[in-house]
Amino acid sequence: MKKLVSGICLAFLPLLATAQKKLVAANWQQETNYSIDVALNDQQHVLTGQEELTYVNHSPSALPYIWFHLWPNAYRDNNTAFARQQLRNGSRKFQFAKPEQRGSIDGLDFKVNGQAARLEYDATSPDMAKLVLPRPLAAGDSIVITTPFRVKIPDSFSRFGHVDQSYQITQWYPKPAVYDSKGWHQMPYLDQGEFFSEFGKFDVRITLPANYTVGATGVLQNPDEQQRLDQLAAATALKKTQKDFGDDLKFPASAAETKTLRYVQDRVHDFAWFADKRFNVLKGGVTLPSGRAVTSWVMFTNKEAEKWTKGLQDVNDALTYYSQWVGEYPYASATAVDGALSAGSGMEYPMVTVTMPNAIVHEVGHNWFYGILASNEREYPWMDEGVNSYVENRIAERENPMAGQFDFLMKSPGLASKLDADGLDATALNQVPYQALASRGLDQPVTGPTSAAYSKLNYGVVVYGKTASLLKYLAGYLGQEKFDAAMQAYYQRWQFRHPYPQDMEAVFEEVSGQKLDWFFKDMLTGRTHYDATVSDILVQDQQVKVLVRNDVPAPFAVPVATLDAQGKVLQTQWTPVFGSSKDDENDEVQLNFRREGVASVVVDPGYLTPELNRRDDHINLTGSFRTWEPLHIRPLASIERWDRSTINWLPVLGANTSDKFMLGAAFYNNLIAPKKLNFLVMPMYSFNRKELNGIGNLSLNVLPQRGSRQLLTGVLVQRFERYRKLEPSITLLLPHSAFDRPQHTLKGALTYIRDEDQNRTSNIQTLEYRVHHGNALQEWSAHVELNHFIPSQAEDNPSSEATLLRATATYGRYYSAKKQVRARLFGGRFLQSSTFTEYYMGLSGSPDYRRQTAFLDRQQISDTYTAQFHQTDDRDGAFKSYVPTQGGLQTSSQRWLSTLGLEADLPITSLAVFADFGATKEFNTIYSSRGGQRLYYDAGLVLPLFKNVFRLYLPVAGSQYENGLPNSRKDFTDRIRFVLHLEQLNPFRLLDEQLAQ
Repeated sequence: MKKLVSGICLAFLPLLATAQKKLVAANWQQETNYSIDVALNDQQHVLTGQEELTYVNHSPSALPYIWFHLWPNAYRDNNTAFARQQLRNGSRKFQFAKPEQRGSIDGLDFKVNGQAARLEYDATSPDMAKLVLPRPLAAGDSIVITTPFRVKIPDSFSRFGHVDQSYQITQWYPKPAVYDSKGWHQMPYLDQGEFFSEFGKFDVRITLPANYTVGATGVLQNPDEQQRLDQLAAATALKKTQKDFGDDLKFPASAAETKTLRYVQDRVHDFAWFADKRFNVLKGGVTLPSGRAVTSWVMFTNKEAEKWTKGLQDVNDALTYYSQWVGEYPYASATAVDGALSAGSGMEYPMVTVTMPNAIVHEVGHNWFYGILASNEREYPWMDEGVNSYVENRIAERENPMAGQFDFLMKSPGLASKLDADGLDATALNQVPYQALASRGLDQPVTGPTSAAYSKLNYGVVVYGKTASLLKYLAGYLGQEKFDAAMQAYYQRWQFRHPYPQDMEAVFEEVSGQKLDWFFKDMLTGRTHYDATVSDILVQDQQVKVLVRNDVPAPFAVPVATLDAQGKVLQTQWTPVFGSSKDDENDEVQLNFRREGVASVVVDPGYLTPELNRRDDHINLTGSFRTWEPLHIRPLASIERWDRSTINWLPVLGANTSDKFMLGAAFYNNLIAPKKLNFLVMPMYSFNRKELNGIGNLSLNVLPQRGSRQLLTGVLVQRFERYRKLEPSITLLLPHSAFDRPQHTLKGALTYIRDEDQNRTSNIQTLEYRVHHGNALQEWSAHVELNHFIPSQAEDNPSSEATLLRATATYGRYYSAKKQVRARLFGGRFLQSSTFTEYYMGLSGSPDYRRQTAFLDRQQISDTYTAQFHQTDDRDGAFKSYVPTQGGLQTSSQRWLSTLGLEADLPITSLAVFADFGATKEFNTIYSSRGGQRLYYDAGLVLPLFKNVFRLYLPVAGSQYENGLPNSRKDFTDRIRFVLHLEQLNPFRLLDEQLAQ
């Protein structure tokens, strides 16, 4: 295969050379050449430097100004784009950082050809500024820009920073933004969303204490330092195990003398360096197909040193296989450095990367996709991260077909079998994270959103993972050799330049000889959930004719295979690209297979296609048309496959004072990736009553492509404590982009409750709306619920209808990195009611008419766990204390009720304090016709024993006490209450909430 690929590439080289000359003239790009002197003060963590920049204007326009990135200012305060993104992505570390932990750049004094030039800072981002030139820079001319600068190095919040005297010096010098045919690309520094810079030459001189070891962009020019590195490498090579290295991570004292290291490099668009006095060093190298030698380095501390000794081979593998499959590495060396990084598992720079030992191949690979093919990653992150991940995965899968996100399954065949993943390779397993998001309507397109517009999860799952899977799918469709030829042609044509998606597509179309809009424009830019199936089979003596149907309104191609009786693939064919929303006749295509030995047909046996539904892909030739595989029962979760039918299960325990101890199991089909039709059956046997209780749920999952993200229609059946519940409902979740804007839920439900002991049936019609939004600093929510209660069907005491409107608003804000204050405002009013109605709102928790809370003693059997008095559900008035009337019943209202609840976490301890204030129109028992307005209050401590699942409320003052305070220790202890939110432990809910963040 390698010879064939080489032959194809050689045939294209003359054409590529001619085309490249034409493209360079039509697609100009600017040039930036740097000379920088910088010194590190490792006591004050400060850089002082002088920069001289020659800026060459290759554009056809005169430039009156040049946008500059001053990215250390991103760490200046909480008003930067970086600070805001940190909160959006769930981190408060930077928000509450001390001034001495932050960073900045100052001391700037720009001159252009020796003349002073004005710097105009962007009004919203202090890390961007416009350098107004003394006179416009004409097309084809160049200028020399000089400035001193001083950089305060921040703590390690992202890519640039330090941990004690370990330094990661990246995005540290004044740098012009890219200017191309699309205009200026000035951008603030972001943690999620990387960089775009102009190519040129660097000559950088770094002065620092003499006992630091440095890994940097460029070729080291100091012979004595080269000799020192060789000596360190020779000493490190003698060590083989972690014991040989030890675990000492202390920083030695800095040498009194300094050294100045010089690095020179051309055809790069950035310069980074990493310095640490503790580094071990290993040196290796590879010889490329052209015969040129490249030196490889790894530099690492004693932490995980044994893993790093194997990292040198990872650097060599990356250099070897990226050069073979993409294009030859053009530089003299490649270095991987162990660093104190706070932005993912690694970060790449030309010729050097800071990384964890398990991400070396990926980060070194970025020398091609980011370093040499310098696409605009802020706008098109898939062209960097996704394409690079495809090649990285290919390297990993050479010797281990399961290598990837789930390669731990390879080490545990028992675990793989329990998850129904045995026999699956990385092609199938790597799609599981995308399927989990897409099946909930949470996925985003591969291209379209900017880096900053992805959710944190989608940035990894879609930009990295889905892109890599789709490129593997494209390689399967085109054929690996043709795909490789296209990738190599893309590299040859666009190296050391700034390609856009249309440029990559044009090269792939040219080399493949096919129009690929359906892939680059439809598949990459859309959220279509692809699905193809076999719609018919005609079996003849010599042939099996298979009719394949495209069930989605977008064109694509799928591989189809015939199998023998043992499930072995006999023959595979790809359909042409087919299917169109404009022409129903194009939705089916016929493939003809050899008849001999064929027992069944399957769509996409190798899991290349980005499908969510695999259960209709497998068809028998004889017997029943649709294949029914043996049923597998697996614990917890499993992966959907075309060759197996699986149900998952979990053991379940339960208890309450009525049913006593219950034992059961939950059986379901949809934990990882919900299907179109989902079910949950959870039978639980009560040993006390000798009755079968439990929960059953059936739901239809619809994923609209526009407007909303999920439409759920379901039926819930529930039986506990001698009641039966039936609740059909419909729920709409919107908008689709759930992570960075308010999330809305609209739900309608009909609830039927049959109380077997009281021979009573309740009928409640509910319409509710929820919205919530927030970031790591603050969050808010609102909930409006309209209940219409239909008269109870009891034997002797029918009651009137009632309509209740309730609204709740909450707000929480952190006042430190781990401590929060919270407020809850509630208001409720009966819009329609009768004096004799049984329905009311509770000051100290709701009556839970719809049976939404698991009460330990709903029927008031126990003195310890009595519902309402000891246990609450934090709904309705949500007073933490139980406030009774003179008759002992809960203070309640059949007219209106309003409360304000406040909580604040206490410093140091895990306790919080609370205070509630409320007012209601009625103050006597719920059956009294007397009315009047009354105010209530309580206050005390909260002990969160298990986060929000189990919390103890310890009232110390309030209306529940005769004189506002407890009159004895018993008076205090008897009024301790608790809340038990078992729904927070629901694995379906937990996974849904985590994925939606």
